[in-house]
Amino acid sequence: MIPWIEWTTYHIGPITLQVWGTFVALGILLSCVIIKKCSLQFGVRSEQMLDMVIWLLVGGFIGARLGHVFLYEPTYYLSHPVDMIKVWEGGLSSFGGFVGAGVSFYLFAKKKNLQKVVWKKVSDLLLFSGLYGWMVARVGCFLIHDHPGTLSHSLLAMKNPSGSRFDMAFLEIIGLLPLAVWAFISRHKKLADGQMTAVIFVYYGILRFILDFFRAIDSRYLGLTPGQYFAMVMVVLGLVLLIKTRK
Repeated sequence: MIPWIEWTTYHIGPITLQVWGTFVALGILLSCVIIKKCSLQFGVRSEQMLDMVIWLLVGGFIGARLGHVFLYEPTYYLSHPVDMIKVWEGGLSSFGGFVGAGVSFYLFAKKKNLQKVVWKKVSDLLLFSGLYGWMVARVGCFLIHDHPGTLSHSLLAMKNPSGSRFDMAFLEIIGLLPLAVWAFISRHKKLADGQMTAVIFVYYGILRFILDFFRAIDSRYLGLTPGQYFAMVMVVLGLVLLIKTRK
């Protein structure tokens, strides 16, 4: 069983900083570095990619907040609408962020008149770089324990003060390791355009669908979390893209 570790804030002089926010920033920085270093391998220009990252961050942040507000706590926020803007109090949905980033990607591609074949190359690089940045950001989630899991005496459970239970961020990091290894090795192979995006969609969708059954607290609709419904959509999109790339 994993010993209890918790780290929520740290100080630089008189300034108090949030651990979670720091790891999110480090994840974004890592993704940008990967984009810069690997853009030629994916056949795209790094300058154009870094411009797009700004669009994705804005769209992802807005989508993440709206996803949390309307999918996880709609009753509270409809009765306290002013609190919708209080993002510093927490409340971001990962799949809402994916949707927001996806919309931004579409709008940017249209604005820059990117050809469809370029869309796939760009998507592959974004998903490749985002995978590692996402894992770093999840370390922040793990350290503050904002995604508690069900009670368990498994070797992967943590000695939580409220009883030994899973930590969902930790499980997600462990679950993503095989995908991260595959992506790292495959970046040198001549995969079909869009194939890396397809594999990441399918893998993460299946992983997230399974893991959400072990969440301790979550909104559920017909027995499934909003994340699981988005995960199913993600798997279907990935399979369709995978079939097209194989053809």
